[in-house]
Amino acid sequence: MEIVAMSGETTDSWAWMVSLGTFIIMVLETGLIKSLGVLLPVLQQQFTTKTWIVGLMISLVPGIGAVTCPLAGALSKQFSARWTVMMFCIISSVGLIAGSLVSSVYMLSIACLFTGFVIGAEAIISGELARYFDDKDFSKANAFARTGVSIGMTIMPLLTQFLNDVYGWRGALLLLGALNFHSVISGVLLRPISYTQQDADQDYEESVSVTAEGNTNKQQLPRTMFYYFDLELLYNPIVLTRIVYSIGSAYSFIGWMIYLVPFAIDTGISPYRAASLAAIGGIGNLLGNATFPLLKKKLSNEHILYMTTFIGSLSLAVCPLLSSTSSYTGLIVPSFIFGYSRGPGILASHQIAKENIEEDKITNTFTWLFVAFSIGSVTSGFFSGWIYDQTGSYTVSFLILGLVALLSVGPQPFVDSKRLQTKSQYFRLSSEK
Repeated sequence: MEIVAMSGETTDSWAWMVSLGTFIIMVLETGLIKSLGVLLPVLQQQFTTKTWIVGLMISLVPGIGAVTCPLAGALSKQFSARWTVMMFCIISSVGLIAGSLVSSVYMLSIACLFTGFVIGAEAIISGELARYFDDKDFSKANAFARTGVSIGMTIMPLLTQFLNDVYGWRGALLLLGALNFHSVISGVLLRPISYTQQDADQDYEESVSVTAEGNTNKQQLPRTMFYYFDLELLYNPIVLTRIVYSIGSAYSFIGWMIYLVPFAIDTGISPYRAASLAAIGGIGNLLGNATFPLLKKKLSNEHILYMTTFIGSLSLAVCPLLSSTSSYTGLIVPSFIFGYSRGPGILASHQIAKENIEEDKITNTFTWLFVAFSIGSVTSGFFSGWIYDQTGSYTVSFLILGLVALLSVGPQPFVDSKRLQTKSQYFRLSSEK
């Protein structure tokens, strides 16, 4: 379907600018979480606290998305996706800069909560990206956008380690906050569009009507909630399986993001070489994103999901074993493989949602997926660090990361079987007619 600007001109080429905006926010958001993971040993020493407390604090950045993502979805309906993304990115940047001025780990936790507003912005722009493209082009546009994750994983850990060595952790957070202000560009690129001017006017009138009804009659509140948050999506089996996958993949990914560098340092690897392992994972992720369109020609989205989840889970589980035998060299391969598996796996999950959800609900579909991502992130940040404090080793933590990642695709075969049964019944009835 052709996308028409509010002025009436076609914006087919501009859709790729939205993909560029998504790329920018992916670089900064992923790099931010990984940067805080690099600073974990320094922050733990600075505030003389336990590993799980600092890990939980860092996980609050993606974790607050459980609140900010639905809020962003509602605000984008009431106002616009453009202004919502810009506002959330500004709040996030101010929060990160404020974190450089704190005097306790609890104050830094509050700063991390505000920093996490960027997750709400990422959810909105990811959903808007799906609206700008058809199913075929979306796989390419999303693959390009998510190379931002790869770049963030590759560059930001080394940059953060350098900034910490030169300016200390406070100076590093201050400069990272200034860098994070560039995420506002992502919102600027979301210029307001609709399919036609008439449809835009109609959507606005419906929004005002629903809001007015909700304000004048409290009994209309459930209807208003369903409108702004698309709560009926939570009854959709496709969305529910994506939510389960998002929780499990977030648990493994954020646990790996936060604790890979501390884990490597714990085995005797120098901080710079430990940070380079994250960069190696980023290179693997870049290759995974680049090969997704090729994999999609040979395999279904579901098969890509199963394959990448299995090899990613295996790479996490063998990390402790390989590190004990050959230290740095032993961690290079699993870091690369996990980074690679993360790319096609997430892209396939997004593609499943894009191909099976109505277009007018796709933005809020992504907000709920990011809510699930936030839940998995907070759980991993706390639980993985707590296990380390109890055992004095990251071995059990990484084994659980691999197990949870594997379980994240557990419900998918049942939904696939149900969809196949529905299709076979449809074709049988068609042939009888």
